[in-house]
Amino acid sequence: MLTILEQSGSERKVRNFRTLKWKSSNNIPNTLSETFWMVRTTQRKYTFIEYLKLKVLTGRASLIETRLCYDAPGVLGDDLFIEALRAWKTDVPKSILWQRLQALQRLLQRPVWSENLYYTYGNCFSYEIEEVRTSIRKVKKYSGYVRNASSIGSKRQSNPYRPEPESFEWNTNAEVDYYQFLTVGEFDSGAPGDVIFTLMRTESPKRKPLK
Repeated sequence: MLTILEQSGSERKVRNFRTLKWKSSNNIPNTLSETFWMVRTTQRKYTFIEYLKLKVLTGRASLIETRLCYDAPGVLGDDLFIEALRAWKTDVPKSILWQRLQALQRLLQRPVWSENLYYTYGNCFSYEIEEVRTSIRKVKKYSGYVRNASSIGSKRQSNPYRPEPESFEWNTNAEVDYYQFLTVGEFDSGAPGDVIFTLMRTESPKRKPLK
């Protein structure tokens, strides 16, 4: 049995769509049911999730779109997006926040966001959202009973298991304080030597005096 819990969508009708699907966090404990999101859109999953994050960041997402975004794969693990949400709650002017966010995205070789990009997405994206709950079949428990010895399968161990030797890997990934950079304008690289990156404003060219 399938039950639709929430529905939403864009004003533009969806045609020639593909169906995106991921799990919803709105699950009922101790029940044989599963809750998931279904999105019908012409966009690929990565592009649509980028649009959702941008819409949430600008404060234009509805409640169902916000929940859909947070449940999307990889969103809560995107440190830059999470820290940008924190920075957008501060008193730092939005023009400065956009400038710093774009500098970070270029540094990380990620798609560069802007309000113009949001409006571009909004003018061409169409989608339908459904939060769906469905029942899960009860799994039969294994009793351990077998009819005869031949049902167990071959007893010959042709490839004996050999434990692999343990190996140690160095983790050179450094945590970057994106929030500090977005709100203050600088951050430590985390590398040996504590290199500090500072965002400098570009000065406008001076006008030549009129003769």
